[in-house]
Amino acid sequence: METVRLNPGDWPAAVADASGPQLILAGPGTGKTEFLARRCAYLVEQGVPPRSMAVLTFSRRAADRLTQRIRAQAGGTPPRGVTFHSLAYRILETYAPEHLGWPAMPTLLTGPEQVAVVKDLLSTEPDGQWSPTFRTILTTQTFAREVADFIMRSQEYLVDDEDLAQREAAHPDWRGLARFRRRYLDELKAHGRIDYGTLQAQAVRVLSTEGVVEAVAEQFSYVLVDEYQDTTASQGLMIQHLAAGHGNVAVAGDPDQSIYRFRGAEPGNILSFADDFSHHGPVRTITLAQSFRCPSQVLEAGRRLLGRGHSGNADEVAPAPHHGSVEAYVFSQASEEAEWIAAEIQRMTLTDQISPSRVAVLVRTKRGLLNELSRALSRRGITHNTPDARLVDHPAVRAVFDLAFAAANDAAPLGPTMAAEVDRAVRRLLLGPLFRLTLGAERRALRARYLTDSRWSTILGETFDDAHHLAALLADPSWAVDQPASAGFWHAWTALPQFASVVDVGARSDWRAALASFSQSLGRLYERDPHRSLLEYRRLAESDDFEAEPLLTLGATNQERVTLTTLHQAKGLDFDVVFVADAVEDVFPDLRRHRSLLQPRRLGTQWIEDPATEAAEQMREETRLAYTATTRASRRVVWTSTTAGFDLGNERPSRFLSVVAGREILTGPTAEGDDTPLTYLEAEASLRRMAADPTGPAPSRLAAVDLLVRRPNPGVRPASSFTTIRPKGPDTGVVAPPLRLSPSQAEKYDACPRRYALERRLAVDADYGPYGTFGTMIHDVLELAERAALERGAPRSTREDAAAALEAAFEFYELGVGERRVAWRRRARGLIDALYDEWIRPNARVRLLEHPLSLDIDGVAWIGRADRIEEEDGLIRIVDYKTSATVTTKDDAATSLQLGFYLLAALEDPQILEFGEPAEAELWFPLGRPRPTYRALDPTRLPEIRERLSAIADGIAAENWNPRVSPKCERCSVRLVCPAFPEGREAFVR
Repeated sequence: METVRLNPGDWPAAVADASGPQLILAGPGTGKTEFLARRCAYLVEQGVPPRSMAVLTFSRRAADRLTQRIRAQAGGTPPRGVTFHSLAYRILETYAPEHLGWPAMPTLLTGPEQVAVVKDLLSTEPDGQWSPTFRTILTTQTFAREVADFIMRSQEYLVDDEDLAQREAAHPDWRGLARFRRRYLDELKAHGRIDYGTLQAQAVRVLSTEGVVEAVAEQFSYVLVDEYQDTTASQGLMIQHLAAGHGNVAVAGDPDQSIYRFRGAEPGNILSFADDFSHHGPVRTITLAQSFRCPSQVLEAGRRLLGRGHSGNADEVAPAPHHGSVEAYVFSQASEEAEWIAAEIQRMTLTDQISPSRVAVLVRTKRGLLNELSRALSRRGITHNTPDARLVDHPAVRAVFDLAFAAANDAAPLGPTMAAEVDRAVRRLLLGPLFRLTLGAERRALRARYLTDSRWSTILGETFDDAHHLAALLADPSWAVDQPASAGFWHAWTALPQFASVVDVGARSDWRAALASFSQSLGRLYERDPHRSLLEYRRLAESDDFEAEPLLTLGATNQERVTLTTLHQAKGLDFDVVFVADAVEDVFPDLRRHRSLLQPRRLGTQWIEDPATEAAEQMREETRLAYTATTRASRRVVWTSTTAGFDLGNERPSRFLSVVAGREILTGPTAEGDDTPLTYLEAEASLRRMAADPTGPAPSRLAAVDLLVRRPNPGVRPASSFTTIRPKGPDTGVVAPPLRLSPSQAEKYDACPRRYALERRLAVDADYGPYGTFGTMIHDVLELAERAALERGAPRSTREDAAAALEAAFEFYELGVGERRVAWRRRARGLIDALYDEWIRPNARVRLLEHPLSLDIDGVAWIGRADRIEEEDGLIRIVDYKTSATVTTKDDAATSLQLGFYLLAALEDPQILEFGEPAEAELWFPLGRPRPTYRALDPTRLPEIRERLSAIADGIAAENWNPRVSPKCERCSVRLVCPAFPEGREAFVR
């Protein structure tokens, strides 16, 4: 075997010598991918057709990167890098019909779809045929994932039925797996499906067929493989078949960077390369000797991690000539660690001019610090890829899923837990960007569903002006349950105009991109499985690994952003600065011995039964992961850890920290560094601290005040400069036709058009607080009590009805805990007692409750809902409950727009007229002080009220939002943005 140590000046000759088997050992940053790209370019220049070169690597991302490198070196139409699975598919597409008897190429399952098939089959499995260890979890999602992974690995290891049955006999925990795998494969075959593991295994079997291997080897006269240390057993055998006729195979890799053993990668492939290909002639081992990325400081840290006696070639690599640094810090809290990293990244990008795209923060696992890091970066305005940014987790897609889930379950009989899930889905839709309901309006809808036990499709259709399209979607769930997912999504998109309205807004460009990507995903799903519905697709999306290729960027692709990801996902990437964060024991290294229940690694030829030896190999893989992460950096590596996690438990910094730093790690970075403000916000905060420090020198404090108050730069920020304040927009475009109004809207507009526009039209609403919540609860109690009386035919409710209703309603409302909740309950019971002691109309009989009313006034549709319709001595009275403790004056009640509308509409309502002609309308104040009180409408004022309602409709249609100053402005929730007052005027001055 010939061994060559290759310096950069020797590359041209080595690239040109492309014949025979070659093993290219390449340490970090030595250019193994570049070497393969140059060889491809050289072969193209020599007239080798691109289609006769098999250029392989282990992932789509790596294949794209390799293709870009080849294009940069070669002209014309160079060969493309492909994955092993892609090549396997092409081989089967060509040869499987003849050699396997397939009438057509099967549909390729994604990982979650494979798990779903396994779970369905496990649900019908007899318990007695499985190991007692797993019988209790046989039908769980967790066990389905374990079995699916086991089947995948068994196919990659090329274990046939007979071999698996023999191994099952030696491992009691595997009882039932051989028979189940056969059942699973038969199920896939019957439905024309195939998984990735079977795809690769079948490709290897076809390549082993006489005639096929010669034809394929003749087609591919050169085989080039990148990241060979990450290949599986079946992939290694595939390469041997591809090069069987000529032996022109070049594989590049680094044993020290083999980190995918848990996915079936066989580090032994690269170690046994010489033996596997020696029959083709002398095997050349080429060691790339010069790192173009890692300086001596980074390489030395990596070598310290590997220690002596490792199998790779880290000691053979010469460092890059530039200077670098390696640091390690320990913090007292995880939040402190995240904040320091974010601040350090901000400092580097501003002072050192390091591009954010050249900075990475890597963690061992997505659980733990990753989300805290993301929040810390966001607080500083540092653009970064959001962790776990799967397409199916985007709010736009989640809205579609909520819609499908609510439609499928709205009419179904549900238990309390499932009903609550449906309620949450609908509430997210109502409060989200599609409808933007206020919390108060959403609460009223939820209360209506709670009181009437009605379907959401009914509640929405009767409650909100622009929700009839949503109600129609919920009423007919066939689009979500019966139609293909792509057709169901198209139906929802076209049936709900709010989707188009939202994506037309410039600020929602991410919604446009996400829904477009989602539509493409559903199109691909239809090609794989045309019968899967949108609801089933949602169920798949709940899987943690679904859409494993995350949608990292929904904005402009040229935007610079910090990479925030896991150590494994950073493989193959390079950065100027790398932070390895959350490096604590039991997280990194992760030495849990039972990460897999079935341990499919035992199927491999390199499995070691000795637990101590296997544990040592596991530690070596964690060490290789630490080495790979460290050597991603070209300038600076920073390892960080904490002594207390999010649960405030004691943590121990990872054993890797002191090894990387080459010294004992004691504490985090000191506060003695340069604390000069870097941003405008930091400068302002520094000046404010200086001005407020009573111990500071008086001249400094005065100078700080002077800069903050009187100087134009930086000056005190106007309200319009805060990020939460949007630029001033037009006053028009708030109301969309057709115009539908309610009496409560009329009263809001009559009180103040500006407040009405902000609160009711633009979804700016104040919190009810406990008093408002209490009043709403009393409203519900009265309705529940009267409804109980109405259902049993009683003329009116009793104190006992109200007490029972109170107990039922009290559990629904959040009125504090402990003694505070007891006090609210006591107050409610006292109010009920007072109300029934002094009932206003003891002889009245309830006829209708929560009765919908409608009226057309000058072409405008008005709708409302009367709390109570009662009859007393032949007189029909309309009643509206008011839960405010402040009682309306008699004069205001006499001309009440709400009562006037109710009486006007009731006079035209056939259902009410069956009981008699309505003659009165009243406001009831059960919380009135000192006693329950009522106020009556003056029916002689109805013509005047109709004119006022018509004028209000004209004002809203014309979008006249001029503020109306009154004593109520003192308690107005939107006064801070009202141009009638100095504090709100600033937001509208430019």
